[in-house]
Amino acid sequence: MHIHPKEEIRGFILSLPLVHPFKTSFGEERERKFALIRVRRGELEGWGEVVASEAPLYSEETLASAVYLLKNYLFPMALSCGLDPRCFEAEAEKFRGNPMAKAGLSLALWDLEARRRGLPLHRVYGGVRKEIPSGVSVGIQTGLDELLSRIDSFVREGYLRVKIKIAPGWDCEVVKEVRKAFPQIPLGADANSAYGEGDLERLSCLDGADLLFLEQPLYPDDLYFHSLLKKKIKTPIALDESVKNLRKMKVGYLMDSYSLVNIKVGRMGGIGEVLRAAEFASERGIPLFCGGMLESGVGRAHNLHLASLEPFVLPADISRTQRYYHRDLTPPFDFSTPGYIPVPQGEGIGVDVDNAYLEKITLESF
Repeated sequence: MHIHPKEEIRGFILSLPLVHPFKTSFGEERERKFALIRVRRGELEGWGEVVASEAPLYSEETLASAVYLLKNYLFPMALSCGLDPRCFEAEAEKFRGNPMAKAGLSLALWDLEARRRGLPLHRVYGGVRKEIPSGVSVGIQTGLDELLSRIDSFVREGYLRVKIKIAPGWDCEVVKEVRKAFPQIPLGADANSAYGEGDLERLSCLDGADLLFLEQPLYPDDLYFHSLLKKKIKTPIALDESVKNLRKMKVGYLMDSYSLVNIKVGRMGGIGEVLRAAEFASERGIPLFCGGMLESGVGRAHNLHLASLEPFVLPADISRTQRYYHRDLTPPFDFSTPGYIPVPQGEGIGVDVDNAYLEKITLESF
């Protein structure tokens, strides 16, 4: 008789205080409440992170809705698949939406799969880079002097690209002053959908700043108006929220809605969809970069493995650990050489979770 090793899935709801408040066009965060997922088969375990926020601001999904779906539907589904990530992702497609819940469990299953095979995740994915160029995202500040000071500190640390958050009233003049103060740095601007169809002409004011990109300026579900904007301004358009899956990426490409894409596994619902999107981007020469959602060390490790894929040619939104957290759940991530974070080379995500600290800060487990 064949005895199967014990299989278990458990979620942990946690809260980590941020080193510095992070403000975007839709709100300010001072701490981050999120969920980690642990899957176990015998002595092996894999970890994933659910990046859904408490409030439905970045997307319709919330931490509470993700936990409900995981407990009642996705955990049983993954167990019925024998914790196989491909089986789980195929089965999970029957449920509409909820990509962050799906992705959090998908990440954990792929970590477990890589550990079972004795390989680092980037080897399983077909990654080609051993270190990832690091960019930093700077939130909306109380004033221009504070913004310039923070950018200066990040440039001195060695970050290879700076992305500043913008919104109506904190955009054209701010970007102009940042470029004046830092004429050489690769610079991007991220609006988080703060503008509408009536702002197409206005956003041309950014053209003189030599930006790498203007990220998601318009509606979070839009491709059409972004295609109009792309024809009106010289600044390259990067899409984030609008590219929810490979199909949206293909439609946006056919409509000429973007020049490059920010890829977030939590937004796209799982590793399989990201790998298919990366293949599509590689075939058509679409530049990608890996976005961030203020992840803990678990999510940060996963992002490093993803950013090792060939079409991820631009600096990632993957910062040093000290950028966001005084203490993390994994060993800290830091530069190996100025501006570059190494991809972990151990099995799976390549880092271990501090279980004692996890237990200390867990608010609820399920």
